[in-house]
Amino acid sequence: EKAGEEMTTEDDIELVKTIEKIAFLTEYKTIELCWMAWLVQSEGERIRMEKYGGVLDRI
Repeated sequence: EKAGEEMTTEDDIELVKTIEKIAFLTEYKTIELCWMAWLVQSEGERIRMEKYGGVLDRI
């Protein structure tokens, strides 16, 4: 919204299109954006990055 772009996520198809648009605008790959989102989600009391951060070098 701050960038003046419409970023709808009402259903799965719109979410995928929005992620593709963000990837294009930021020059990140769509898979990188998906991993970033997954890693900052919480799992119990901790974000996943705290738990799985050491694994990233192996991926």
